[in-house]
Amino acid sequence: MKYKLIASDMDGTLVNDKSELTERTKQAIINTVKSGVLFVTATGRPFSNTQMVNELFTEDMPFIVLNGAATYMGKSGKLLFEHYLDFELAKEVYEIGQKLGIAQVVWTGPQLWANRLCDRTLAYEALGVAKMSVIDDFNTLKTDTEGVSKVLWIDDPANIRRHSAEMNSRLAGKVTCVSSMAHFLEFISPQAGKGGALEKLGKIYGIDSSEMIAVGDSYNDISMLEYAGLSVAVANAVDDVLKSCDHITSSNENDGVAEVIEKFVLN
Repeated sequence: MKYKLIASDMDGTLVNDKSELTERTKQAIINTVKSGVLFVTATGRPFSNTQMVNELFTEDMPFIVLNGAATYMGKSGKLLFEHYLDFELAKEVYEIGQKLGIAQVVWTGPQLWANRLCDRTLAYEALGVAKMSVIDDFNTLKTDTEGVSKVLWIDDPANIRRHSAEMNSRLAGKVTCVSSMAHFLEFISPQAGKGGALEKLGKIYGIDSSEMIAVGDSYNDISMLEYAGLSVAVANAVDDVLKSCDHITSSNENDGVAEVIEKFVLN
């Protein structure tokens, strides 16, 4: 099979635990694009925080960001498509989080908001994603922004697992609720998601799902892993991802994505 597109998650997959791209991985990505294969970054990060990959290209590559809530072209910055949460559902999620005392951040397109300044929300801001503002009244987001891209809860991993089960049961079919990292629980539109974004890109570029590779490590990657013809888990992936994928590559600390590229694309 000649693959025409490879999509990779960033944190825990493409970058190492220090959030770095190794030289081997950088060269593999560059060689992928030189060979005529589309390289798609698919991440929970906002577009502004993907530039370490974007700067590798002279070509205009697609970036699926905010877990599929939006997709941009890297060089031109063109927005291809986006999916906002229904505002009342976003407000419901936020108010539940407030009652539970959870640290929350909210994305409205490229804008970052927090329910309060605390160690957890400040640590999220310190990732360099965007400058954060504090929400005084959630209702103002309806008039002052284009819409809510996602709501993110930050809590201990054990609590996140419990919240995930409860919220998926409570909001099934209304909101997509996925854990992107052990201490993150993200709420996005059911029309969003990395798999749906990959499907739309396939239609734009004329690439069938059977001609795609997807690489990931966590629950927010499952939709694109299910959509792609070849699903690959890095060795450090959560058990549910490891069990469901066609192939397991080395961990993010050992150039797992580069290994996939060298094996299935460049060879």
